[in-house]
Amino acid sequence: MNPLIEGFLEFREQAYDPQDSIMPDLVKHGQSPNYFIISCIDSRGNPGTIFKPAPGMFFAHKAMGAIVRPYKSGTALAAALQFALNYNKVTEIIVLGHTHCGAVHALIDNIDDEEISSFVEVARAGLEKAKEFANDQTHHDNLHRHAEEQIVLQSVKNLEGYPSVATALSENRVTIKPWIFEMEHGDLLEYDPENQKFMSILSSNNENIKGKVG
Repeated sequence: MNPLIEGFLEFREQAYDPQDSIMPDLVKHGQSPNYFIISCIDSRGNPGTIFKPAPGMFFAHKAMGAIVRPYKSGTALAAALQFALNYNKVTEIIVLGHTHCGAVHALIDNIDDEEISSFVEVARAGLEKAKEFANDQTHHDNLHRHAEEQIVLQSVKNLEGYPSVATALSENRVTIKPWIFEMEHGDLLEYDPENQKFMSILSSNNENIKGKVG
């Protein structure tokens, strides 16, 4: 059987189970997600997989590298944020980057593909910032990782320029979290402004959780 159909049948069995029919309930009463997750298109870091969410838990937006471009009226992201923040009262926006990101690799290597390069080029400021941390060695082993981190931070900064986000921030209705999914060891990192670096959410906030996944 097609693996997508197999997965759907499993989902249907769980979400429409008469004992815990979450989907019919969401249809009847509507959705009220707390989160809006902006993630990369990479199939290995899909939020719908790594967070094991129940239906209705978060809004999702995908873009190469989880890159948020500067605000422009009428874009898919601008409309989605407006809907989520003003009509569904989302309280947390997460920009979810990940390690071994192909979009970051494409930016570093100046990929010869106009369609891709024209999109990732907006993140070049993050790459240039990363070079400062990597001693400006463009082939330094750490450049890719620094770029992943700086591009997430740049995306957060760009998000703050979206009118719906700026209003929600000024009214203390929303917070923005810069996260990175570290794929090698299954860790989740969040930027700590006090230490000015990404740190493990699991080890810093809950040793018990880390023990369960270690």
